Amino acid sequence: MRARHSAQLSGRTVLTPRTLRLTLAGESLIGLASQPAQDFEVMVDDGLGPPSKRRYTIRNVRPDLGEVDVDVVVHECGGPGSRWAQRAEIGSQVELLGPCGKLELRPAKWHLFVGDESSVPAISALCEALPRHEPSVVIVQVGSRSDLVAIASRDVRWVMRDGLPADSPDLLLSALDEVALPSAGGRAYLLGESQVVRALRGPLEQRGLVRDRIFAKGYWRATPTTRLERSA
Repeated sequence: MRARHSAQLSGRTVLTPRTLRLTLAGESLIGLASQPAQDFEVMVDDGLGPPSKRRYTIRNVRPDLGEVDVDVVVHECGGPGSRWAQRAEIGSQVELLGPCGKLELRPAKWHLFVGDESSVPAISALCEALPRHEPSVVIVQVGSRSDLVAIASRDVRWVMRDGLPADSPDLLLSALDEVALPSAGGRAYLLGESQVVRALRGPLEQRGLVRDRIFAKGYWRATPTTRLERSA
């Protein structure tokens, strides 16, 4: 059963021109336990319509203080989630459901993480949770160099769209081709736009990574509006 929490927006930090870190605090979050890359289902209220649900990865947990951080990518022509993240007042109430999510970080000889802006909080949390003896390769597609953030991996490869559609897998497929995968014992995590995630799975299987060692999750689905927003 997923727990319900009533929290307050207690902080907002600008990480990049398009990424905000929101701190949520509440008594029921004291002692909270979560796994890396789990998320909360958040009821967002942008003031323009009825509240709607959005899911955000739990980036940091401070169970002694009853605080969690979630990172939100905002867009110039964004929807309710973007507007809420930018406009919600400090001290405003936020309803949460979770932690949620089926992603499980399992032991492996090596790990491959591939995604876009929407997956950066999850990939960051997963890399920080890895044992030191399990190396990782990270490939992330973003709009421009202004979207770069620190990720705890020795091998991080950024792919710049520079105006190309965010739902095209071509750039990530090319970057993936350049990665020399060890012969066996690895795991891959594909996170991002649904069609892109689907397109990446096949080539990995063709290179010998069996299906049950690939975790694939679509965080969003491209529409004419999101395609424009996430290419900006």
